[in-house]
Amino acid sequence: MAIVYAVWAGGLGISLYLAYRWALPKPIPGIPYNKEALKTVFGDAPSMVEHTSKTQEMYAWMVEQNIKLQSPIVQLFVRPLAKPWVVISDFQEAQDILIRRTKEFDKSIWFKDVAGAVMPESHIFMRTTSRFKRHRRLIQDIMNPGFLHNVAALHIYNVGQDIIQLWEQKARIAESRPFSIIHDVHYAALDAIWSIIFGEDSSNNTTRAQLELYSAMTSVDLPSDKNSEVTLPRAESPVIVQSVMTLTQSIEASLKSPVPSLAHWAYRQTSAMKKAFKVKEEFIQKEVQRSQQRFEEQADKGEVRCAMDNILRREAIFAEKEGRKAEFHTRDIYDEVLGLLIAAHDTTSTSILWALKFLADNQDIQTKLREALRTAHKDAVAEKRYPTFQEIVTIVSHYRDAVMEEIFRVSLTEAAVCRTSVVDTEILGYFIPKGTEVFFMCNGPSIFSAPFVIDEALRSPVSVKGSVCNWDAAHMAAFEPERWLVDQNGQKVFDPSAGPLLTFSLGERGCYGRKMAYVEMRLFLTLLVWAFEFQVCPKNLSGYEAIDKLVHAPQQCYIKPVKLSL
Repeated sequence: MAIVYAVWAGGLGISLYLAYRWALPKPIPGIPYNKEALKTVFGDAPSMVEHTSKTQEMYAWMVEQNIKLQSPIVQLFVRPLAKPWVVISDFQEAQDILIRRTKEFDKSIWFKDVAGAVMPESHIFMRTTSRFKRHRRLIQDIMNPGFLHNVAALHIYNVGQDIIQLWEQKARIAESRPFSIIHDVHYAALDAIWSIIFGEDSSNNTTRAQLELYSAMTSVDLPSDKNSEVTLPRAESPVIVQSVMTLTQSIEASLKSPVPSLAHWAYRQTSAMKKAFKVKEEFIQKEVQRSQQRFEEQADKGEVRCAMDNILRREAIFAEKEGRKAEFHTRDIYDEVLGLLIAAHDTTSTSILWALKFLADNQDIQTKLREALRTAHKDAVAEKRYPTFQEIVTIVSHYRDAVMEEIFRVSLTEAAVCRTSVVDTEILGYFIPKGTEVFFMCNGPSIFSAPFVIDEALRSPVSVKGSVCNWDAAHMAAFEPERWLVDQNGQKVFDPSAGPLLTFSLGERGCYGRKMAYVEMRLFLTLLVWAFEFQVCPKNLSGYEAIDKLVHAPQQCYIKPVKLSL
């Protein structure tokens, strides 16, 4: 009997050992990797988790591996029993794959695991199929110049005016002390996209609620030190707004997990998430009904007040062409609406926060931008008023556009672009198996520092070398808007092709809301710099540490605004 137990125990031990060996990370041949990662089934995950728990910045850790291994392509083992991630830090290679190799690489499965459960039928997470293209057509009118300049711009402009009034009141209460604006900007951006999608609705306007609170407030407890932050209260947000914020923040929990789909599933079992989904569903249903009623009552079926009107109008056109009854209450429409709400407000607000940090810490650039704006909007200066929203979206200002482009580049609102290989293929001469997650970094060599030296023969046959970037490699990470200005007939002219920019991704699967992001930044930037001088904050309140979630957001953002006369 002892022999039997010994044989059984030995067999079990061998089986466990073989299972352990089988579970160890399996590198893709040739691609550089961290050797120590192969010694544990968890691969690089412990290193990544340790770094992100300390810094909250996952993408910084990823690009550090390219630099550590001195290679434009590396592989990381961050998910047990799964293929390694392939990380690319080379703009030309990213451009080639995202624009020209779309049959080989499609939308990331990992990204869907991270955020897809919040709005599973949004086109954001779909592969590039006929269904994806149909969803894009459903919301295509929202990015047309007519809608952006005549409908969206007005809503954004109104929120911009509200935030100016709010910060006037906060500056009065704070008495020249710095105060945090992270919540103000996040909720203002949500107010803007909310009114763009659903139309003007003061009951859910969080910025006006804050303005009412502060207009009636006479004082708060102030620290004696003028350089110390003031803690200011907030009016409570409507339940539906809180629900959207809860859904947005849930994505952070899954992003940093080695098994994001499981992490988000566990989060969805909480009472807060269940309530948020229920409230969101009921609200969108009500808004669809309101838009449907407007649509049915309008004599002019082409009249559009908001994005919801556009979406239902487009569905009605589809239905008529296909000989069926229009279906407005569908998961497709509900999830596209939620996708617009979450993606648009989070990315724009994050870029604006970084913008205000950059401008406060670069007073010369802030002053030059204000002078450029006042030169471009001479009528507004002469009439002692703010430029109108029509003037802001139509009048050209090369320096303003250069500042915007640099904000989008340096802010790293999206610090990486991810795609999944849909066939066996190659990158830079290395075999890439089907189903591999490939990350294109926006924060590394070739964008923030000198590129790696790469043999052009290793690139794909369809790769096209772009125009030579003449930026000083030693200062590529610095905030320098002039890098986007080129000489043309003796004048400095904004050139969006002057250097690499990957923040909005590229190609057919690039950021769908890019045009709206530019309109929103143009409006907010013009109004805020016209209204205030943003003074330098103390160093302990001016850090550039970030937190990676759906976006790459600053951990802190304080302002000391001084109201300027019109």
